Amino acid sequence: MKALILSTGFVIGFFLGFWPGVERPKPLVWRLSFFAVMTAMLILALLPRTAGTLRDAVIVGRMDSTKSVPIMLHSSEFKFSDYQGHQKMMTTTADNGQPISIIIDESDAEKISNTNDAIIYVRRIGSDNAFISSGLATINPAITLPYIIGLEERARNLYFHVPMSWISILAYMYALVFGVKYFGSKDLHHDIHSSSAAILGTVFCVLATATGAIWAKFNWGSFWNWDPRQTSIFVLLLIYAAYFVLRSSIENEHQRAKLSAAYAIIAGIAAIFFVYVAPRLYEGLHPGSAGDVNSGPVISSQTDSLNLLKQVILSFSFASFTALFFWLLGLTIRIRRLNSLAVSDE
Repeated sequence: MKALILSTGFVIGFFLGFWPGVERPKPLVWRLSFFAVMTAMLILALLPRTAGTLRDAVIVGRMDSTKSVPIMLHSSEFKFSDYQGHQKMMTTTADNGQPISIIIDESDAEKISNTNDAIIYVRRIGSDNAFISSGLATINPAITLPYIIGLEERARNLYFHVPMSWISILAYMYALVFGVKYFGSKDLHHDIHSSSAAILGTVFCVLATATGAIWAKFNWGSFWNWDPRQTSIFVLLLIYAAYFVLRSSIENEHQRAKLSAAYAIIAGIAAIFFVYVAPRLYEGLHPGSAGDVNSGPVISSQTDSLNLLKQVILSFSFASFTALFFWLLGLTIRIRRLNSLAVSDE
């Protein structure tokens, strides 16, 4: 099911990317479709509240007794009673028959009792059955994202970092293909396609590196850890930096195109190695490193590795970023063609 949902995003992205043609201006219906997909992704990725369970609060509380966890409450499952001062006691029974109590502010308790569902922040106090609320987050949320212990709100970065990484590889493969096509035709138009894709691929590669560094800061303690995957992406950026230096150092168009095409082919093959092979040869912090049984939530075969809603959001993200890449690619190609025509007219 997960493969079907994610592959749907790729199909939509490629359809929008190639229709009505990479170089042709996008019609109004295309732009409306693109903005609809991108807007849906941004709304689903950024706006829904994160909500866990009391079990999550127990696990987090055992590790850090000062940390609060947002949990989803169904008011019909709890009984309310006076506690002390301006506080109420919410009580229910766990699946194992043990009583569970939550101390909550009286005003919040009144709001919860008059609704069906609510998300509140709770902190474990003393035992696995006693909690205290640190505030009401929202009432009757339409959509919630699952709370992931250790990642929490930072899990939202998944919807940007992973698709940007995918687009960088897609762009480099596009540059490789048109590098091959140039050798078969000696058409400078193919060189424009190849080099434009390399430019955009490097932009998305930088963005993927930046979002990955933010992820690393909050999960591993520093922006850069020289993890094998971080190291490989750094080397990849150096490879394509050299590609642009090569292009800028050659004035003859056909000579530049020939050497750039050869370089794009070699660099594209290197990109596959540095992204998909090298990081799996060494132990590291990223999922899927050598000796790590965790392949990551996106490609893991475990059914619960990625929540259904997260799968849908990630699918929207793949679709929107893929379409965005091809839109920017078409604009870049058209602009460069106009510039080359202007230069030739002079």
